[in-house]
Amino acid sequence: MQNQNTLNYANPNIIRSERERTVSPSLGRVDTGLLAVTLCLVGIGILMVYSAGHVLSARDFGTNYRYLKIQAIACLIGLIGMGIASYVPYTLYQRHSTKLLFLALGLLILVFTPIGLSAIGTDDSKFTRWIAVGPIRFQPVEFAKIALIIHTAHFLAHKPERIRNLFNGVLPNVLIIGLMFGLVVMQPDFGSAALLAATAGCLLFIGGIRIFHTLLLVGGGAALLTGYIISDDYRMKRITDYWETLQSPDAVSYQLGRSLNALRWGGIKGVGLDESTAKINNYLPEAHTDFIFSIVGEEFGFIGGTVIIILFMIFIWRGISISRRTENRFGALYATGLTIIIGLQAFINIGVVTGLLPTKGITLPFLSYGGSSLVISLVSVGILLNISRGTLRSLPKTLKP
Repeated sequence: MQNQNTLNYANPNIIRSERERTVSPSLGRVDTGLLAVTLCLVGIGILMVYSAGHVLSARDFGTNYRYLKIQAIACLIGLIGMGIASYVPYTLYQRHSTKLLFLALGLLILVFTPIGLSAIGTDDSKFTRWIAVGPIRFQPVEFAKIALIIHTAHFLAHKPERIRNLFNGVLPNVLIIGLMFGLVVMQPDFGSAALLAATAGCLLFIGGIRIFHTLLLVGGGAALLTGYIISDDYRMKRITDYWETLQSPDAVSYQLGRSLNALRWGGIKGVGLDESTAKINNYLPEAHTDFIFSIVGEEFGFIGGTVIIILFMIFIWRGISISRRTENRFGALYATGLTIIIGLQAFINIGVVTGLLPTKGITLPFLSYGGSSLVISLVSVGILLNISRGTLRSLPKTLKP
């Protein structure tokens, strides 16, 4: 059955002029809309990390500025990385896609070695998600996101006809996605694992996978997900709590109830910057990370929360616009994958803190505290900006055919 939902660039027979195919992606102008909305989100993020985290920082480290300083340093590194990535031809990643994939897998394995760093969650569960080298801590799953997108986009661009074959096209991708998914789940970090798999799955669908094969993957994934959930009482409780919430708003879980309280207290206009009460005495756990949107809603109200959602919608619009204007098949798929993973992560995070989705720890891109996430997100934007340089609309008039 022919997949009718693929975008134009999924057609391997698309015709381009020689000039369009050979123009360097470092010559054109960047997408200023994407750059502007990214800087707005980052600026708001720095402000909210301080506002949401300074009380906890003072309690745990004796200073109000611990989280702010770390986030500011990560922001500076990320902005430098974004600037560099905006000039590095994105086709370079395609040539080294296999190496980047193996590097990502190696880093995910290193998490379980002595240089891996463990932590205890608010529910007293132990998880190992970082690599620590001296004072530097890095979360390999953030790099793995980009590596998997590069590999999948390269596969779909290099021999696009293979994805329509179950054994030569679909299964090789499924095995790689499954391997990376398994390594991330072992940390355990099911939220990031699901995000990786969903993004890669979307790329396969856009890249031309048959509808029948898509249904097979969705059915198999649903069966594995069901088995994974029912095999653990804690995971099962999260689902039952979510179901009870849908049946009765009064039956919300501890974390979600406090998140909704914060949003309710904010009303339409909010209580004002740094006036949140939900962050005091750890009333709302993870207020500066996974639930930072709740603090935004409390301090800036419904209006502030709506502004954040609109900014992410603009981000997605600009990212998809770049992918649709890009005549290079790999560049188009790469831009789509980067846009999907950031947009989907924002959707899941906001869905969780507002009770639309089951509770699962996943950060809000550009806003939540977390150095690895911020750096990789900004580098991803830099890559999108580089891809936008190579679009026909961004090229100087003298280079247009």
